Amino acid sequence: MVTFKDFLIKSKFNVKKAKLYQESYDKIMESGLFDKNYYLKAYPHVKKSGMDPLLHYLFYGASEYKSPSPTFNLKRYLYEYPEIEQNNLNPLIHYIDNDNEGFTMDKSPFELRKQKIIDTNMNFLSNYEFDEEPLVSIIILTRNGLHHLKRLFTDFDSKTNYSNYEIIVVDNASNDGSVEYLKSLNLPITLIENKENVSFSKGNNDAAKIANGEYLLLLNNDIEPTYGWLNEMVGCILNNDNVGSVGAKLIFPYYEDMKNQEKSFSIQHAGVKFREERTPYVYGPYHSNIFSTLIFSNEVNHQKEVISNTAACLLVPKEVYENLGGLDENYFYGYEDIDFAFKLHKNHYKSIFNPFALLFHHESATRVEDEDEKNRLNYENIMYFYNKWGDYLFKEIFIDKINQNHFITDKKIDISIISKNDEFISKLVKDLNNRDFNVKLIPNLNNLAIGEDCDILISNNKEYDVDKIISRLNIIKVLISNEDDSRYDICLEKSNDYANELMNIIEEKYL
Repeated sequence: MVTFKDFLIKSKFNVKKAKLYQESYDKIMESGLFDKNYYLKAYPHVKKSGMDPLLHYLFYGASEYKSPSPTFNLKRYLYEYPEIEQNNLNPLIHYIDNDNEGFTMDKSPFELRKQKIIDTNMNFLSNYEFDEEPLVSIIILTRNGLHHLKRLFTDFDSKTNYSNYEIIVVDNASNDGSVEYLKSLNLPITLIENKENVSFSKGNNDAAKIANGEYLLLLNNDIEPTYGWLNEMVGCILNNDNVGSVGAKLIFPYYEDMKNQEKSFSIQHAGVKFREERTPYVYGPYHSNIFSTLIFSNEVNHQKEVISNTAACLLVPKEVYENLGGLDENYFYGYEDIDFAFKLHKNHYKSIFNPFALLFHHESATRVEDEDEKNRLNYENIMYFYNKWGDYLFKEIFIDKINQNHFITDKKIDISIISKNDEFISKLVKDLNNRDFNVKLIPNLNNLAIGEDCDILISNNKEYDVDKIISRLNIIKVLISNEDDSRYDICLEKSNDYANELMNIIEEKYL
């Protein structure tokens, strides 16, 4: 609590000045025009200092041209009233003392941006009409997420543009009033009350067992829907054949804190792809087009088949979900949706990304709070996924690269050749480049750092210490030699058509 002593200290014990500042403080508090939360997030050093944010604004912030709220256009106000800077006045006090005349507050630019995104998306909605709406069971897991639930369920029914749904909420031992809030809602909610924090997989599987719907909709509790989202997802799955899942376009909300502000209103999910990484696993998933602010560009604004969708908002036929065993319960909040996507792919079901089902994803969820425990669980999730899908993923990505489909990955085949340049090597490099591969010539035999991108390592020198290379675990090692060498996966003699011969052997042996 701010006392007169605080004003006195900041005023260097000038009593008259301290009283003026205290009056200004009270005046601003009464007006309600100072946004404390905005100020602390926009200027995080204030929070670190421990100083009352309004006290900071009065003594330092105003003179440093800090904005007291997102709706107070400080630049415009100073332009319209130049006497403020001339007389070293506080702009917010000046605004209050002048009875707010001649100047109107802006609408929050962040709310305007958000509304523009929503309005633009409305132009792309199909607004499907159904002869009969199949029942959709919306499954939501939550743990002490009351503030998320209140945002999620604001105007929930009107935003769906769809009437035949039930909601199953799995509460993982919340103690923040979430259960009481859920019971107060006038929505078709069935509540599963757990006494412990069960995994994402188990929570969804338990809910699926009691779901009455023909379709299951897995939905995070930190989602903020926009109009038409459920209508779009159901329409998409009904108007395409052999669909195993439909995912939505997820957008980051506005972040007031400077650390995260750059990702505000950018894409969080528009389908998932994979890229190479080193040990302990060889391929890592990533969100395609993540952080792009081109939300409605041609690249991300059409329905398309993807290798995987995130389960933050995922529609699945219940029969398919059950036939594939649901989500694998060996995962704990991580990789379970990627795992399920590969089960769909392996069983020849399509995963479709539908960009017109647009939702804001406020990120965070029902995870373990302890950082060390999160790291341990994440490592276990990664290793379990790698042991289960590593070989399959290696094969599918290699096929994707060879055919240049850009379905699973955007990367090209990357080949490193350990050799000094000569006529034979020059022809080999040329032939491989003609296939549109990435080829790198490494003339230094002491260079063992091959990198995580390399798919195929070729050497024509048996002196090269291939056992000590720094690379991915699944790199294909090729030796050009008349003699076999157990350190290499493939040993070949020189050939005028070596590039074609090599790729034929790789396809036959690995694919």
